[in-house]
Amino acid sequence: MQLFDVAIVGGGPAGSTCAASCAVGCLATLVLDREKFPREKVCGDCLNPSCWPVLERLALAERVRDLPHSKLSSVAFIAIDGREVIVDLLSGDGCEISVKRSLFDDLLLRRARELGADVHEQTTVSGLHQNGGWRIETALGEIFHARILIGADGRNSTVARLCNLLPRPERERVALQAHVPRPQNFHDRIVLQFLPEGYSGQAPDSVESLPRQHTTDNLEIASVGGNPISTACPSTLAHDHAADPFANSIRS
Repeated sequence: MQLFDVAIVGGGPAGSTCAASCAVGCLATLVLDREKFPREKVCGDCLNPSCWPVLERLALAERVRDLPHSKLSSVAFIAIDGREVIVDLLSGDGCEISVKRSLFDDLLLRRARELGADVHEQTTVSGLHQNGGWRIETALGEIFHARILIGADGRNSTVARLCNLLPRPERERVALQAHVPRPQNFHDRIVLQFLPEGYSGQAPDSVESLPRQHTTDNLEIASVGGNPISTACPSTLAHDHAADPFANSIRS
């Protein structure tokens, strides 16, 4: 029986970065994630400049810059009444960029594996037992043992749920994302527009692509940009569309 020093559930940016750092520190590190990478993830796709020192320590900064991305020069905040405030962003190598989460997350997880982490994709945790250390059971019947367990599996954390630590949400939300052709006059900016039922955000993640995200508190959405959408329960949806589903919701 192999006993890992640390087991991390969730292979997103937090889990992968933690795993890479643990592996660099010569800790026997296990990563479990239910998805197969690369995978899509609903997100604003923007990388904060404070991430660069971490990426430098993991020898990933240049590899991230080699991914298709856009350097962002400003962010525009648009109020419900249409008033707009524009804030300039940092420039240079340490600037904010936008990059697809599918590419970014896959690179981070591969780096953790390169540094020695034992990565298991398409592995869903189904049971946790603590008795000095941790016994981790998976839906496929696998059993792992670790001294330390880290839950890095997001908002609806399986680790938190199995440990009875998952708080009951006060309000459910729906998030939708689409990658659409980039308008010629959009420039290298972020647009955040506040809407009566939530907000909409747009940022170019490459020369050709513009991801747009719409988040709402309303679980019964009749239409977004003229396209009918129905949802019977709270969910998070990620789709790639050739058309722009938010065209009628954006001022830019």
